[in-house]
Amino acid sequence: MLFKNWTKIRTAERRILEIMEIKGNGLVGLVVVSHSNKLAEEVINFAKLLQQEDFKIENGGNINQKVYGATVDTIKDAIRRADEGQGVLVFVDMGSSIFNAAKAVEDIKEEVKVEIADAPLVEGIISAVAANFDEMSLSELKEIAEGSRNFKKIKK
Repeated sequence: MLFKNWTKIRTAERRILEIMEIKGNGLVGLVVVSHSNKLAEEVINFAKLLQQEDFKIENGGNINQKVYGATVDTIKDAIRRADEGQGVLVFVDMGSSIFNAAKAVEDIKEEVKVEIADAPLVEGIISAVAANFDEMSLSELKEIAEGSRNFKKIKK
């Protein structure tokens, strides 16, 4: 009887490890959505210079085209690529990027834990990159990124 239970426990442990390997137990992933794919790429390149942990930062635009804008489908694809099991925080610039990101989040919310940060694009992503360490939850990271709205650039 004891051996039978031990076998069940070991099987359950192996399954948990398989799920963790498939889905990951990494950090929160980040997605940048901008009207300009080149702008998003440069924001990502800059953020990666400051990155100290291993997590994904993806471009939500159509990087294969040189046109402006991001579609709901390209944003959903980027969210899926960025997800390593702890969720994804999306950063947007303005206008239709916000609308398309919101639609993508709505469409994919059953598949991936994902939120949009109401933060300035550059300051928000930099804050998120700096704060994204072990044990950081999606909601905590979102709060930190959104706190970048209060960053004073010029003291009077």
